[in-house]
Amino acid sequence: MLKLQVMQVPSILLEDEWELLLSMVSAERRAGAARYVHQADAYRSVLGEALARVTLADQIGGQVRDISFSQNEYGKPFLRDHADLPFNLSHSGDWVVMISGGHDLVGIDVEQIKPIDLQIADRFFAPQENRYLISQPADVQLETFYRLWTLKESYIKAVGKGLSIPLDSFAILPNDQGDWHCEQDEAYRFHSERLDDGHMLAACSVGLALPTTYDVVTVHDLIQAIRK
Repeated sequence: MLKLQVMQVPSILLEDEWELLLSMVSAERRAGAARYVHQADAYRSVLGEALARVTLADQIGGQVRDISFSQNEYGKPFLRDHADLPFNLSHSGDWVVMISGGHDLVGIDVEQIKPIDLQIADRFFAPQENRYLISQPADVQLETFYRLWTLKESYIKAVGKGLSIPLDSFAILPNDQGDWHCEQDEAYRFHSERLDDGHMLAACSVGLALPTTYDVVTVHDLIQAIRK
C-alpha cells in the first residue's frame, strides 16, 4: 500500500535536535547543508533525508543509521540494498513530502505557490496543457499552472529519467471523470491537491492507487524515532 507523508518545516530547530538530525544524514548532505545561505534551505534538505531514513528503516526493519542511498544515472535516489522498494521526496517552502510503499514506480512533487508570469507555460507545457490553462477563469489560472507543473514533475520523477524527458513532450490533463491522466502513458495514476493555501502537492504511481489522505509527520516524531 502506498503512503503519502507530509512534514511542516519549522522556522527554528533546537540546537540539540539539529545536531542529532545532522548526525543521521550522509556526509554529503551535511556538507551541502553547511553551504546554504538560508537556514530554511538546510532544514528542508536535512529533514527530507531524515524522513526517508526513518520511514524506510521502519519498512525494512532496519536501523536508521544503516540506511544507504544510491541514485540512478538521472539522479533519482533509491535504497542501495533494497532497490525494489521505491520512494520519492520533494520539498519546497514550508513542506517536505514523501511517497513510499509497494514495488512500482512513484514520484511526488510539492511547490510553493508564488506569483509568476504565466507565459512561462509556453516554454514548458504541451499545447494541450496550454489550451487547458488559458481556458480557466483568470482567478484560478495561477493555481492551475502549479497543479499542472507539480503533476508533470511527479510524472518525471516517477519515470526516473529527469529532464531528459522534455516537459512539453507529454500532457497531463483531467479526463471526463475529472481524474488526471497522462495522454501519452495511461499506465500512470495521479493525485493532486492544495496542501495548504500556499503550496500544491502532486503524486504519481504505476499500478497501485494513490491514497487521497496523507500522514502528518512532525520533527518531534522524527527525533523520537531516531532516539529509539
